[in-house]
Amino acid sequence: MILKRTLAFAWIVALPLAAQTEDALRRFFEGRNVRVRIDLPGTKDGMDVYWRKDPPANMQTYGQRMRQFGPALRTGDLVAVTLIRVKGKNIEFQLGGGGYGVAGDDTGTVTLPTVIKSNREIELEKQISKEPDSDRRDRMKRDLARLRDQREADERRQRARAKELEAIKKQEIANLRMQAGSRINLWYPDGYLRESVPTPQELMQTLAPWIDFSPLTGGAPSRPASSYPADPPPPPPPPPTTTGNFATPGRISRGMSIDQVHAILGAPRTAREGRQGELPTLTETWDRGEERTEVLYVGGVVVKYSTTSR
Repeated sequence: MILKRTLAFAWIVALPLAAQTEDALRRFFEGRNVRVRIDLPGTKDGMDVYWRKDPPANMQTYGQRMRQFGPALRTGDLVAVTLIRVKGKNIEFQLGGGGYGVAGDDTGTVTLPTVIKSNREIELEKQISKEPDSDRRDRMKRDLARLRDQREADERRQRARAKELEAIKKQEIANLRMQAGSRINLWYPDGYLRESVPTPQELMQTLAPWIDFSPLTGGAPSRPASSYPADPPPPPPPPPTTTGNFATPGRISRGMSIDQVHAILGAPRTAREGRQGELPTLTETWDRGEERTEVLYVGGVVVKYSTTSR
């Protein structure tokens, strides 16, 4: 009995301590900016990192998510920490919204009403088998065939329309993914987080290979913890330079509007309109010296950009 009471008391005490530590993490990080050291995929699954594991990151899964969803956050992006969540086995470090695919996000499924038999078609099917007159029965069969052909044509149009809507929805979701941020999921051994939740300083040290916390702390750019065997990603790119009304494209990112891009690059040299499904597209180019920058907008937002030699 005494042992049971002791264990119950210890559990009651431990819960508030864990909650207080999570609350301390949220107060320290949430709403403040950090800079990412690695591209992060546009999905709520984000990137998986394993505490004190060699190697600490699952790069195979990371690569699959990058190919499937594309990057929502680029190396060097300055982004807000939007949520810290301590769960049973992992800590979610959510950035810029935490990634697309959370509850309430559109799944992209398109469902159109089924084309059903008309009352006339159903009635003819019943009457044909009972009609004794062969001429009248043949006329009824021809009428039934016309109704079936019409229904099947309606079904084909419905399926074609569903495919069009799915293509449009797919592009809309791709654009939304670029604006929904991402996250790093930091995994711990079973039971570890019930006994000990890291402090803000410990969490920064653990995530240092992938997150630069210097904007948050106000210090010089932090170096990844040397205890991690994985080589850190390259440092963030330098801030863009401007010549006249033209800026280098380092600050361009997917999801930007046309006006935001023009504010960075100035007026384009050429602009070419087109369509992708039912969405309008616009391709703009800028020339500067031996370099050409091209930006593709779909539905008025950036989905692709590149800089090449002329």
